[in-house]
Amino acid sequence: MSQTLMSQKQMKLAITAQENPEYRFTNLYSLMHWDYWINCAAQAVLARPGSSTAGIDGTTRDRFKANYQEEIKKLVESLKDKTYEPQPVRRRYIPKSPGKMRPLGIPVLRDRIVQEALRAILDPVYETDFRPCSYGFRKGRRTMDAIAVIMSLTSPHQRYYYVIEGDIKSYFDTVHHRKLLSIIKRRIADKDIIDLIWKFLKAGVMEDGLFARTETGVPQGGVITLPTMLQTIPVRS
Repeated sequence: MSQTLMSQKQMKLAITAQENPEYRFTNLYSLMHWDYWINCAAQAVLARPGSSTAGIDGTTRDRFKANYQEEIKKLVESLKDKTYEPQPVRRRYIPKSPGKMRPLGIPVLRDRIVQEALRAILDPVYETDFRPCSYGFRKGRRTMDAIAVIMSLTSPHQRYYYVIEGDIKSYFDTVHHRKLLSIIKRRIADKDIIDLIWKFLKAGVMEDGLFARTETGVPQGGVITLPTMLQTIPVRS
């Protein structure tokens, strides 16, 4: 039932965004402390294999599930009274070719749930702003979809002869927080949602027991950093 209610609300957000390209959304934060919404987010997060990895608080999926009702209640209450504060992410490194290491940020489970709840609000809004040819970090899209389009464009009768590949060096590490928020505000006018995103951006990282501030960039590895935070730069047709 809760998933159906969430889908209905997301559909309304998407329709409003599509019919009103300049509309700025308000009164979204109430969803963040709606029991149904948080429970849907929790179920989605806990079903992922990555939820078995703990953040800096050491809380595992099994421990969270053992106290599920109490954990969700505390989370909803803290969001409702706006005392919720994200914890720093745990910094890990994974191999990246050629011979380099990619930094990952592992949030605590409760933060992943809040991020998922936030993603579920933002996705319907921003998905309507993207061109059909945009494939990066979008739900239901993958690399092979983009390759299929390129294959059709490079067929003999289309007469496209070049493919240009580009990359922004250390993009995730250098995202400017205030510029990012200024772009988000083009669509989101709910101050409490903006404040919550700001808290996540400034939560910091923990590495080898030492805390480091996050003045720029978004940590790779969380729920919203890849699929949502980077999608908040809309390109309309």
